[in-house]
Amino acid sequence: MKRTLFTFVAIMLSSMMMAGSFVMVSYSGRAELERLFNDPNLTVHYYTNSEVFATAERFDASSMTLLDENAFNGNETYTLVYCPASMQGSYLVENKINAIAQLKDYFITKESVMPYKNDGTVAIFNKKANLPRLTRDFPVVTEVNPTIREMLDQVNMDSLEATVQHLQDYGHRLWNSENAYAASDWIAGRMEALGLEVEQQPFYANTWMGSGNAAPNVIGIQRGTLYPDTYVVCGSHFDSFSYQAMYGGGAAPGADDNATGVASVLESARILTQYEFEYSIIYCAFGCEEMGLYGSNAYATRCQEEGMDIIGYFNNDMNGYLYGDQIHIDCIYPNSVEPIGAYYRNVGEVYYPELPIQHVNFNDGDSDHTSFNNHGYMGIYPFEDYQNYSPYIHTTNDLIGLSVTSFEMSQQYCQMNIACLAEIANPMGETPQVYCHPVRNFEIMEPITKELSNLWLYWETPEEGSTGELEHFEVYRDNAVIAQVVYELGVNWYDYLDTITVGVQAEYFIMAVYSDGCEAASDTLIGEGLPNSVNDLENGNVAVYPNPAESQINIIANGLQLVNVYNAMGQLVETVKVNLLDQFTLSVESYPSGLYTIQMVTKNGVYNRNVVVK
Repeated sequence: MKRTLFTFVAIMLSSMMMAGSFVMVSYSGRAELERLFNDPNLTVHYYTNSEVFATAERFDASSMTLLDENAFNGNETYTLVYCPASMQGSYLVENKINAIAQLKDYFITKESVMPYKNDGTVAIFNKKANLPRLTRDFPVVTEVNPTIREMLDQVNMDSLEATVQHLQDYGHRLWNSENAYAASDWIAGRMEALGLEVEQQPFYANTWMGSGNAAPNVIGIQRGTLYPDTYVVCGSHFDSFSYQAMYGGGAAPGADDNATGVASVLESARILTQYEFEYSIIYCAFGCEEMGLYGSNAYATRCQEEGMDIIGYFNNDMNGYLYGDQIHIDCIYPNSVEPIGAYYRNVGEVYYPELPIQHVNFNDGDSDHTSFNNHGYMGIYPFEDYQNYSPYIHTTNDLIGLSVTSFEMSQQYCQMNIACLAEIANPMGETPQVYCHPVRNFEIMEPITKELSNLWLYWETPEEGSTGELEHFEVYRDNAVIAQVVYELGVNWYDYLDTITVGVQAEYFIMAVYSDGCEAASDTLIGEGLPNSVNDLENGNVAVYPNPAESQINIIANGLQLVNVYNAMGQLVETVKVNLLDQFTLSVESYPSGLYTIQMVTKNGVYNRNVVVK
């Protein structure tokens, strides 16, 4: 909820500045990263393995680096440009770029600028990032599933090469060119022919090459038979880039970067659509990756806004250039999403034990998995070689034969993509893993009248990560259901008022019920009907509303003299003197979310009412 910021804080603390500063905060470890995401003073927009970039309501010089006093004022995005520290000075001067931060492997600027090299820019948008939760359980694979092995054996090198050749033959696929639109249409047609639900998602990009609509993303959905609203996603980008294509009308064939990735996604779809799965699979082809991950950011943002339940994202970008003679996979992902990295290695150990797979931190560029990681979903990027990737990308020589040297390697990357998707999506016939979380912070308050005891039960929604969708809550008294409370999306606190006789005890617990049949019970608490310690008169002339409340509470009571507010711990929060009014409005905008007791002292006596503040 909103919190009031008192201006005297800025006067008292010299290290504080005005609200809306764009800042950088360094961190170390997952716990510290979570603290920054949960800090109410910060709105995190982007994070790396060691830095967070955020808007701060209050700037603190002791813990933050100020990058821009007025965040996103006059610019739609900031740009992260990968460039080694030793080259930043000359590159910035040569290209007349003003950096607002310079770090070891990259710099930050308010402008949309050309990359130093390769996939070297990432746009930082004025959107709130989400940290992927670690409660998601990935399957633990212990043996080869014969049905999945059957799928893997169908991956065809000729099919992969045909897709790469077709995309290479466009000559270039610059982000907003006719060729890029044609490639988007062709990919959509391929997906439609496989029976997928296909959408071409339009989006806008503000790039260093200009602004406008980009060639649309292509999204194909294969619906799961049991859990159609839970997804596992794979994707690639279809745009290509070279300076020759941009300035001189030359080619940007983009065979390795990234026709090979598109080929893996389409080949995966060709094979997996022959089978039924319990969970849904989404196949993506993103536009405008080369300009700053615009396409994948547009899609991942929408997924986050719609609350889509995505188990994991598997990126396909550059898998055809073999350095040396042994096929291997370098997995790129931030340390904050290690569970999906461990899962990928687990799948490799079972299905391809001879295939070397390692986790690496890549400091030369980025790809579309980052958009998912910054919107609350775990994403991973299997890459051909983080130290010796194709030297021909972003040139006229990114061609089959020079830049794509091993379709056997592309085949194995595609097989790993299929194995990871299929193990999660679960081919029909196997029993899915089902688990769910109980409600949080279940408590009982005991406001009492003369004859009967009104027990106020209240609780918070469960943590995320259950296999099914939350449907409703069942209120149990003495092991029998006495009420059902419907779950509402976006509502975090729930309550129920039960009445029992004074002097009687009862056992209560709350059962969270999910769409997949999973049920999780809270702790059991004892509620007891006790006589009231204050002169709480009958309701006739007292009203407190709305309940729950967000910004204010209206209080009606004859001859109101004093209002005391107590939190759930019984601590006095606020006292307001009222001069014998019959109606009063109490502001709760600065209150933390939770349960409060409103005590009204009137000329006729004392009244207590409980209110939930959201």
